[in-house]
Formats: sequence, C-alpha cells, structure tokens
Amino acid sequence: MKDKNPLKIRNRKKFLKELADDKKRNSEDNLRFVKLRAEWLKRSSNEEWSKRQKLLIDSIYKRNRHLKLR
Repeated sequence: MKDKNPLKIRNRKKFLKELADDKKRNSEDNLRFVKLRAEWLKRSSNEEWSKRQKLLIDSIYKRNRHLKLR
C-alpha cells in the first residue's frame, strides 16, 4: 500500500537525519568538555578544586533548600 503523502515521509527522514546529526554533535561536544575538564583537573591544585566543588555544592543546596526530602 502506498503512502498517501510522500512529502510527509521525506520530511520525517530529513528530521531523523538532522536528529542523528545533532546527537553526534552533542556527543562530540560532551567529549570535548570532558577532555578540557580533565586537563584543568591535572593543572589545578587540590585546594582550587576543593574551593570550586564547595561553591557548586553550596549553590545547589541554596537553590533547592525549599524542596522537601522524601
């Protein structure tokens, strides 16, 4: 049975290809970020790393303190 609207199928294929391309680009960006972060960690002192972790954790707690724990 032929599809009644071949344009719709073509657009869906194009959409899926664009989605796959975006996924690949996103994966590459994530890998680049991880590599840059690893390089920063190698160059940084434990003290600097600890300070940044504290800032991150404190900001998360401050932002979410109104949420109830279950």
